[in-house]
Order: sequence, then C-alpha cells, then structure tokens
Amino acid sequence: MKSILLLQNCVLACGFIATLQGQSYAQTFDDSQMSDRFRSPPRESRPETWFHLIGGNVSKEGLTTDLEAVAGAGIYGIQLFHGRGQKWPGVEPQIQTLSPTWDSMISHIADETGRLGLNFTMQNCPGWAMSGGPWITPDKAMRHLISSRRNATGGGRISIDLDLPQPSDEAWRDYQDIAVVAFPKPADDEGTWLKPSQINSFPDDPAWSHWLAGKNVNVQIPIGDEPAWVEFTFTDVVTLRSIELPPIEHLMKRVNFDPDSEIAVCVENANGWTELVRHVVPRGTWQDRQSEVPYVLAVPDARSKRYRLVFHNNRPMEISQLRLSTAARLQDWRAQAGYALRSLERAASPHQSQEAWVKSDSVIDLTSEVDRAGHLIWDAPPGEWTIVRFGHVNTGVKNKPAPPEATGFECDKLSPAGADQHFAGYIGRLSKSGGATDGGRLKGMLIDSWECYTQTWTPAMEQEFERRRGYALRPWLPALAGWVVDDHHTSERFLRDWRATISDLIVENYYGRLAEFGRESGLKLSFETSVGDVSPGDILQYFRAADIPMCEFWQPNDPHDGGLETKPIAVTVSSAHIYGKKRVAAEAFTSIPVKWREHPFSLKHFADRSLALGVSHLVFHTYTHNPLDRVPGTSFGGRIGTPFLRGQTWWKHMPLFTEYLARCGFMLEQGHPVADVLWYLGDDLDHKPRQDTPFPSGYHFDYLNADVLLNRLRVSDGNLVVPEGSRWRVLWLPTEQCQRLTPTTLARIKELLIAGATVIGQAPVMNATLSGGVKSDVAFESHVNELWGDNSALKGDRRIGKGRLIWGGDLAGLLTELGITPDVSGTLSANWCHRRLGELDVYFVIGHRTEALDANLQFRAKGTPELWDPMDGSLKPVSVFHPTRSGTSVPVKLPAAGSVFVVIRPGGADPPWEQITLDGSVVVDATDQGRRDTAERFPPLGLTRDKPIQPWVHPKGLTCEILDGGRSFVAWQDGEYQFSRPGAKPSLVHVTGTKTTPLKRGWTLSFPSGWNTPQSLELDHIKPWSEMTNKAASHFSGTATYRTTFSLSALKTDERLVLDLGRVGNIARVQVNGEEAGVLWAAPYRQDITKYLKAGENVLSVAVTNTWHNRLAYDAALPASDRKTWTYAAPKAESPLEYSGLSNSVQLLIGKLVALPGERPK
Repeated sequence: MKSILLLQNCVLACGFIATLQGQSYAQTFDDSQMSDRFRSPPRESRPETWFHLIGGNVSKEGLTTDLEAVAGAGIYGIQLFHGRGQKWPGVEPQIQTLSPTWDSMISHIADETGRLGLNFTMQNCPGWAMSGGPWITPDKAMRHLISSRRNATGGGRISIDLDLPQPSDEAWRDYQDIAVVAFPKPADDEGTWLKPSQINSFPDDPAWSHWLAGKNVNVQIPIGDEPAWVEFTFTDVVTLRSIELPPIEHLMKRVNFDPDSEIAVCVENANGWTELVRHVVPRGTWQDRQSEVPYVLAVPDARSKRYRLVFHNNRPMEISQLRLSTAARLQDWRAQAGYALRSLERAASPHQSQEAWVKSDSVIDLTSEVDRAGHLIWDAPPGEWTIVRFGHVNTGVKNKPAPPEATGFECDKLSPAGADQHFAGYIGRLSKSGGATDGGRLKGMLIDSWECYTQTWTPAMEQEFERRRGYALRPWLPALAGWVVDDHHTSERFLRDWRATISDLIVENYYGRLAEFGRESGLKLSFETSVGDVSPGDILQYFRAADIPMCEFWQPNDPHDGGLETKPIAVTVSSAHIYGKKRVAAEAFTSIPVKWREHPFSLKHFADRSLALGVSHLVFHTYTHNPLDRVPGTSFGGRIGTPFLRGQTWWKHMPLFTEYLARCGFMLEQGHPVADVLWYLGDDLDHKPRQDTPFPSGYHFDYLNADVLLNRLRVSDGNLVVPEGSRWRVLWLPTEQCQRLTPTTLARIKELLIAGATVIGQAPVMNATLSGGVKSDVAFESHVNELWGDNSALKGDRRIGKGRLIWGGDLAGLLTELGITPDVSGTLSANWCHRRLGELDVYFVIGHRTEALDANLQFRAKGTPELWDPMDGSLKPVSVFHPTRSGTSVPVKLPAAGSVFVVIRPGGADPPWEQITLDGSVVVDATDQGRRDTAERFPPLGLTRDKPIQPWVHPKGLTCEILDGGRSFVAWQDGEYQFSRPGAKPSLVHVTGTKTTPLKRGWTLSFPSGWNTPQSLELDHIKPWSEMTNKAASHFSGTATYRTTFSLSALKTDERLVLDLGRVGNIARVQVNGEEAGVLWAAPYRQDITKYLKAGENVLSVAVTNTWHNRLAYDAALPASDRKTWTYAAPKAESPLEYSGLSNSVQLLIGKLVALPGERPK
C-alpha cells in the first residue's frame, strides 16, 4: 500500500503543487519577455463576456455598476446583446429598443467601456439570432424555393390555371415567380399518396389504426430486443418507390446529432419477406424540425401487396408523419437540396425503372407561356405531362429573441442587398457619425450562431448558379423538388453543385459583405459556427472573413445529446489554423437550466477541455445587466446561461479565474499550432465531420476544405504549409468523405504531390460535379488513372514527382511507416495541444475532470523540459525526466481537473535525476515507459454533473518535491530516499522529522449579519455548515469564516509547513496571524504558510465562500415578502443542499528541506 501511495502521489515529477517550494524558479530561470507576460498576461488575453440587456429592464446607474464589476473581475471586454424579456419587479421606467432613450443607453455603454478600458463589441442585431430587424423589407428577407405541380394530357392546346406554390396569401410572403417547366410524366407519378387497406405493427400499437384513419398521431418506436416494424397491406399490387418520414429532430426525439439507427424497407414475395433497402438515419441538427422538410427514403422497384418498415433503432423514435408513394424521389432530397442539413448517405443508387425518372433534355421551359396570374396556354405535344410552377417566397423567419419593437425579418443571406440593408439598419446606424457609438467607441461586431434555418433562393440565383457552375439551372429545377433527373447519381452531382452555390453566396454576400462593412467601420469581426453546422455548405470557408473564428461549448452538457457533436469546436479551430487566424474564441459555459451551483472550479475543466482542443479565448455566457441591487439577480432573465453576475457570492474571487484563463490564452496564441495531418473533408459539402470519429491517438489533425487546398496550400521541404506558417506532414483523403471529388481537386492534389507532398487515400470513385460536362468526366478519369493507376490494388505506394501517394492500410500504421511518431503518448487520460514558438515546443496538458493524473508522458519534442503553471504563473524546471530516442519522457502529476504547460527547450544538460525511490519503493521513474498508450484527442469527459471531484493526493501520500534544479528537496515522509541518474553514483538521504498535524478541534464559525443565522458557533469538530441542524445556517450562501488557534515550538529553518484544507465548498481565503496567505479556488486546496507562522500560538482564519444554490432553495419555501434573494428560475425548495464549508480533514503538513549530497547535476 505504501509503495502504491508513493507512486500515486509523487509531486516531484512535475514540481507541480501550489507554491510549496521555498524559492522562486525566477531565480534560476533565464526569463524572457514571454515568461514575464505569462506571469502577468496582457489585457487582451483575458476572457470577455456576453453582456445581455433583457427587455426594457435597463438603467444607466445599473449599467455603470455592472460594467465596473466586469472590469474589476479582470474581464477584457463585453459583447452586447439585447434580448426579449418581461418587465422585472421595481424596474421603472421601461425603455423601448431603438428609441432615442435606448440610443442614449448604448452611448452610455460605449462611454463607460472606454472609461474602464473594456473592449466593446455588439451582436449585429437585436436578439442573438441572427441578422434581422424591422428595417428588413420582405424583398430583402431570406427566401425559399417553392413549387406546385399539375398533370396534364397533351396533343393539343392546354389552357389551365397553375396553383400558386406559396402556402398562404399574407402580403409579407412576397411571392415571386421563377419559372414554369414541363416534362413527360414519370411512371406511376400521379402526385398522390398510397393508402393501405390494413396496417399491423410489432409491438402492436393502436395508434397506427388512428393513422390509417387519417388522424394526426405520434407513434412511439421503442428500443426493444427485436426490431419494431409496421406493415402496410394494399388491396391491389402496388409499386413502392418512396416514403416520407418526419424531419430528423422529430423522428429521433431531439437526439439528432447521433441517431444511431437504421430503417429497412421490406417486401413480401413468393419467398417470404425480402429486405429491399436499409437506410442509415442521417445526422441532423436541432433546427431540423420543420414539418415541410420530411426525411424521404428512396426505395428500389418492387411490386407487392405488402410492405414493411423495420426499425433497427438504438434510440427511441417517434413517427409523427408517414406517407407512401409510387413516385420515384431522390434519397432525402430536401436535405440534398439545402432545405435542411443532414449527413449524406453515400450508397448505391436504388434500382428503379428509368421510366420513373425525368430526362434533363426533356424538360421544357414554359415560363413565357404563363401570365402573371399563373394561367398557362400551351400547345402541348402528345402524351402525359407534369407541369411544375417554381417560385420563391419570404421564409418568414425573424431575428430572435428580440424585444417586439426590434423584431423583423432575417436578411437575405445569399444577396449583398440583404447584408447592405441589415448593416445600415443597426450597426451602421449606431457607428456612423452622430450615432450612439460613433468616434470609434465600438470595437467589434459579432455574428452569433445560425438559428434561422436555411435559405434556398435569392432573386439572382439562376444567374449566380450559371456563372459559378458553368451550366444552366433551369433544366435541373425538377431535382430541387425531388424528382430523379437522368439518374440518382447524376441528380446528386447537380444537388452538390446547388449546395456549393448556396455556400459560396453565403460566404461572399453575407459573411464577406458584413465583414467588409465592419472593417470599413473599424470593427473586428467574430463569427460563430453556421454553414455546415446548421445550414448546408462549406463548414470552414466562411471563417476566412472573420477576424476571430468562434465556437461554443456548454456546461455541464448541451441540451441535445450531451456529446461533442452538438457544436463543432474542432472545425472552428481548424479554420483558424488553415486561414491563419491567431485567436479562436468560444462562447463558454452556455447552460440549460441555470442551477446556481456553478463556481470557477466547477467550470475549469470545461474551459481546459476547449483550450486543449485549440480554443484560446473564452467569452462567458453570460453576464446579464441587472439594473437594481438585488442578489443574486437574474441570469439571462430566466433559465439559460451560467450566471456571471456581480451579485454572485464568488464574484470577488473572479480575478483569480480570469487570470488563469488569461495565462492559458496568452500561451495558446503564441507561435504556430502543431498538427501532423490535414484531413480533407471532400467536395460533397456534407454535414460537419463527427468529432468522435476514430483517429490515431497521439496525433493531431486539422480539417481542410477545397478553398484552402486550391488557393492557400503549398509544399515546403516536404511539408504542407499555409502563408502564415502552419505546417502539416500528411494530406489524408478519408475514404468515406472522398469517394466523390472534382477534377479540380484532383489536379491540385497532383500538383502538391509533384512538389513533394505526402498524400494518403484511396482513389475516388466518382466525379462530384456536373460542371464541365463530358470534359470534366474525362478529366476526372484521367487524373485518377494517372495518380492511382488502374486502382485495382487494395494497397499501393507510388512516387509522383517529389511526393508520395499511399493507399490501403490503417492511418496509424501508415504514419508509423512514414517515421511520424506520436506527438504525445503515455496515457489515455490526458488531453493536450501543441504549439511551436521558434525552436521552443509548448504543450498544454490537462487530465481528467474527476481523477488525478499520474503518468510518464512521452513528448516528441527533444530538449530540456520546464513546467509553466497557469494557476499561479510560476515557472519550474523539471528535475526528473528522461531523454528518449524520439523525444523526452516527463513524469506529469496533475490534480483532478488540473492543467500545466510543458515547455521543452532544445538542447540543454542531462536531467538532474531519472529515478527516485523511498525505502526501496519507486516513487518516480522517468525511464519507465509503462503502458505505451497514446494520449487521446477526445478522451472521456466525465460529464456527470453531480459526481464529486476527488481531492488531489491524500496527505499520507505526499512524498517530496525537488528544489533548486535538483540540488535539494522537501520531504513529506520519513525514510531513505535514493536519487539516481545515468553515469553517476546514486545519492542517499535519510529523512526524519516529517509530521502531519490534524486541526480538528477548537474552531469557531461566524456568519455575517442579516441572514437569520447564528452570529458565531463553537464547533466540537470542524464540519461544513451545510450539515448543521440550524436551517438558516445550513442554507446560508455567501462567505462564512472558520477560525482556530494552534501552537508551534520554535520553527526550524529546514522545515516547510503546508496547510491542507481537504475538501472545500467552494473557495477558501486563508489568513495566518492576520496576514493574507492566499485564496484557494481549485484542487488541491493546499497552501505553503511557512513564512506566516511563528513560534507559540498562531491564529488561522479560513473564509469560505459557497454558491447561491442553498439560500435560493431556502427562500423558495418562504413567502415572497420574507425572501432575501431575487432571481428567476431559482432552485426548488426541496433541492438537495450543496456541500458548503470545510470538513474534518484540515491538517498541517510539516516537511523537511534536505540538501542532496555528492556530485550535483550540471
């Protein structure tokens, strides 16, 4: 047991315990400007916060108080929003958004942020989504392509009225015609739905009979031991070619990012039941909920009286709509056409009769034959015809959630006219001369996350499509209404070109245009994720217009599926790397619901995880303006957001948290990121890549898009590089995402290979585009043959120019064959990122949220390691490490939710020590490679919110700490220590006199007045106040103070005394003999108090601050008139109490400072 404790709790490995050493590392470390700025990071490295005004609840006095609190907390700036909300009690007068009074408030904010040195950014519209307001006219709003159809018999003049496609006649819809086309009616396509005569299901569910009767029902599909199914019986034999199901958000009951389900279509024939096709349910988004965007299944031809849908679902499903058709339709055509974002199903085309399809050369343009009222006169050739009227209409989506007077249509995202009108109506109005923020007082503009669904049309769409894709749109319009044109794969290639056009227009005419206006006004632009995350398109390209790419993360988890899939951190980070952006920001700690038990340490690991993924700058969600001095105030006016408020119990300690984040942010914006692999996302414009896709551990990658591949990437010394200096070793073409590539992409890959790049990937199987026609297809085949040969071999390795093309085999094995060793290995519990500053390698390493990390990490960088601690700004040499053939092995010890920067300088002396034992048991051995696991990019997060965080290192296991570059150490346990290094005789030291003194009794606990608590309590033994019998005391929220005295004999110069508080709920301010000894806000709750102690009696005071949760629960049971707190969405009265105060584990640790004898390390 002793040896296990020693191994688990060795501190010397990284010299990483809260300032236990008696001397500063600054005395021995050759400081540079970088280390100085790490200790005292620049203002711009500090986090920012969203700053919400809610409804009319605004006052200048409250604004000043709030902004002073923000500045005092060490926050760099605010990003201002104005959201919808009810009137709060006592707030008078209420202001109207966009009124002169409101303008005066905005000007006041601009003045006060300037006075306080705060950076001032505004969301680009009222509300938080997305870019709209009452200034947007219907013709400049977001628009959708819509259509209606008629069947007609030819062979003479046809005179008919075509149905208006728009769903209703409100003027705001602003319907406009596009075109009318006709084509020979496909086989069995009558524009009607099949109606079964009978329906059966397993398990039996009466709801299906209601569905058969035409009633609206929601049928539940549970997870069972056997697949559920529903069976349709028809009176006559029918052909089934397509099925409509609910949109993914409804079908999967909100678990849309990872459906993990399949749906099979089966037919009964002479041999029994046969599976015709099985479709993987695509990933959707949380906005994939509109009933007019159902999920469509394409079905191979079959004729029968009976069909089944079989649900192979690993998650519960719900069927709220289901329709069966004999007509051929494209698989999930509404998603392919841009009405929703869903992952593409790359499957073989269903075998269907070509008579069920539309031939592109048979599409006749009848637009000129139709008057404005939709009346068609046409001399139709003989035969049965389908006539389709296409138009476009205002989607009706508005900015939200904004005050009613500031709500209007979302601007057209595909036309520059939409962005022009929008900027002029809000930010332009405020920032122009004479505006509320003129004179350069406004510094930035934010475009928050995309929450306006999708857009599929703009007035210039046909011209833009032909200009960009090189062929006319009109013959392909039927595919945008679901018809199969020519064949399934050809239609999919067209729809890819369609999505590419939408993506290009959003990038250029929305993001690019607003960025242009912003920069003309002196504003820095921050964009959150949108295209490829919610709206179809290139998930990376729009970030090129941003100054600061921005993602988001939630705590403790998002409200959808709790995983990394909800918001794409990795793609945002990659966009910054490939487009050369220094900063990656994140909307941080978004939450639903507000629980009022959050505090800095509970948030730390969520921040660390995003930082280890490449984020460098946090923007808190959220600080809410509270015009009155009531505690704690309200967060966001309700249930959303982590409450960063001046009324928080722990707000006085916020500078410690922001200082920590500033040190991390500063380091993570220096130099260049290090990643080995560029992961090409392909040319299909698919849903965002899954962030949990298996990838070789120990390596980092960045995603790559066509824009950077074609326009920014080059080869230097065999590496792939961008102009700003980031470089990668390998270009990877994943098989699933790169089955379809364009000839342009292949030509560029060939150029990179010739220049010396290494490319890993199988040959694509299909041209992704219709652009270029037959010549494009010829070029595609030519490039494939030239690069991969006949492509018959499963594995291959070809030299092309100076480069190398490899395919077949797993990526990890191929990286090893290429001599690219893992960047970090040693444990699966660590997460990390790596940056290079000239010849300096900087690794940011974090452990698990609830468990300590104790591991030898093997870093690929070679040299002398140092540890830079972002908690306190200290820099320490690593006294125990081991140079390896491929890098440096460093023992790293972190507490639960701990973090450290491992800085490796090239060259340097041999390590002072490589192994230490105590009484023959190994304490640390840097030469022990242990389990050669590689550190994960996405290790388990441990998201269970209420799981307690384990204290770091039980006191009995605290062993020793190396000081003075390996010349002395502090021992915390008695025994014989042996220090070993290569080529030298081990140093033996026998230590006695260490001691652990519990401080359990003789404590008093005092509460501040005004909370109906006892003023002071004498405690038989120390315990948390949340366990006291006095209800007001047990529910107290704020700062209460524990005091005790203890005596020491004469202090010895070779002793170090550390206060160990054990479990703390939640932040402890320590005073010894009236002097401030430190504030402990994160594990381990230990502080070196040697210099504050004296011989004789000593007075220890520990002021502990908890969260508001307990008092809010207490007040919830009281009449409103008796409550001492005010907020919305408070905890319920019966909510379990949160641990608050100190436990019976407080103790004083006495260690011995010992000089090491013999030859000292050089």
